[in-house]
Amino acid sequence: MSKLRCEITHTSLQSLPEYTAISGAAIPVAVSLYDALRAVRRKKEDIFVWVDALCIDQQNRDERATQVRLMGQIYSGAVSVAIWIGPEHDESALALELLHSVAENSIDSQHIRSTRNPDSLALLNLFKRDYWKRLWVFPWEIYLKAGEIFWDQESDPHNRQGPTSFPDRETLEQIGDESLLEVMRACRKKLSENPRDKVFGILGLLSDATQRVFPVDYSQSVKTVYTDVVDHLISTTEKLDVIREAIHFPLHVNSTGLPSWCPDWSHIPEVPGLGRTLNFAASSNVNGPTKAQYWFHDERRKLEISAIRIDTIIATGVAVGTFCSAQDYLTAFLQWRAMLLHELNVGEGNDTDPIHSSFCRTLCLGQVPLEWSQSGMWHGLCYHVFAALIRERMPRLPLDKDLERHVSTTGLIEPKLRRTFLQDHLGNRMMGRSLCITEGGLIGMGSGYMKAEDVVVVPFGCSTPILLRPEGRRNEYRYVGDVYIDGYMHGEALAQMEARDPRRVVSKYMLC
Repeated sequence: MSKLRCEITHTSLQSLPEYTAISGAAIPVAVSLYDALRAVRRKKEDIFVWVDALCIDQQNRDERATQVRLMGQIYSGAVSVAIWIGPEHDESALALELLHSVAENSIDSQHIRSTRNPDSLALLNLFKRDYWKRLWVFPWEIYLKAGEIFWDQESDPHNRQGPTSFPDRETLEQIGDESLLEVMRACRKKLSENPRDKVFGILGLLSDATQRVFPVDYSQSVKTVYTDVVDHLISTTEKLDVIREAIHFPLHVNSTGLPSWCPDWSHIPEVPGLGRTLNFAASSNVNGPTKAQYWFHDERRKLEISAIRIDTIIATGVAVGTFCSAQDYLTAFLQWRAMLLHELNVGEGNDTDPIHSSFCRTLCLGQVPLEWSQSGMWHGLCYHVFAALIRERMPRLPLDKDLERHVSTTGLIEPKLRRTFLQDHLGNRMMGRSLCITEGGLIGMGSGYMKAEDVVVVPFGCSTPILLRPEGRRNEYRYVGDVYIDGYMHGEALAQMEARDPRRVVSKYMLC
């Protein structure tokens, strides 16, 4: 192993020589830093480099806070930024050759997308490397362009890997004040050693005005930093959607004393909430979204909100886990449907009852594909797919007569496509959730953490209904999670309230 000769020099940002910035080195792993420096060195001349993990004293809290504030300036001032992803592995040389072709626009996108090609498989493996899981990552154009071919705009952002797992600046500029929440969501699965860096580490993607609101100060408690995020987002967007990121299933007890309505950004949840791509607008009217009505109390330990009461949960089904096979979805479907028919007293053979259509809409969170919503056949298709797969995979499990009839329905979908259809349109929506029924006969699907007696409300300034759990006798509630309630995702509660429906009363709820 050849020697590397280096020395550390001190200079100001105002009088810098030309330098290369290196990201991705890790001091405890000596070989990583060695390989990175060896990759950028020049044999016949000295070069200046700035290494994020070396030029910042990671044990000095004040120095680290100062340097983090300068990161944007440091990286933008470099003549080049060298990203150390790791040594050559899994045919990564082929991946780099493919990236050169992408840069020259000399290759077809179908070639890149096909993992049967050795170079495409090598690029996919490159995007799966641990580097992309780090929060302190600097995506760049050619990698981003190639990554977008693997994961198109319609794919689930929670499942993307590589550079496309980071939000692009153009999108952030378009959504304005909500850009902070979008970045927090997008980077939630990224790894950072210090929980405060889940906020400090993403500031470089945001506007200067937003950066000024969050001074990098590692002496602040994690609770203060995370509460500041909620406070800022509610006040600037006048929306409560940020509290919907406080996900409690599978149950996670945070160690920083956060209230139930404040997301623990250091925790990587196994299931996402009802994201903005689903286009829900539960608290909107003809004039657009309503504004949040809220008040902080007890030094921001409690959050009081105004909301329209919808109903109380009286029954919940089994919760679907987060690592599921097709059998888990099929079993949950049977249990949920049996509970539904029993609780709502729907008789056998009454296949035209609107409850069946409501149930099937709920299973896909209201995301019925256009061709099926227009034909009115979604209910029949869902029942056919579930019934046929149950018969195929669990042949000894008895089906009721109604489902038996759906097994033999023809012309809806090719048998070989049933499993993919189940996963894409139903299973992915059911994961981490449970079916619920309210006192008034409404059907919904929400957090697997919910239970009977939880209250469903639509807060002003919130895109979806949420679940609240009564806590003690002081009119206080714990936040449980967001919830899909069929028939109440697009302003219906607000319309009923404005029409003076006596069932739709506005109340204040103290969240703790």
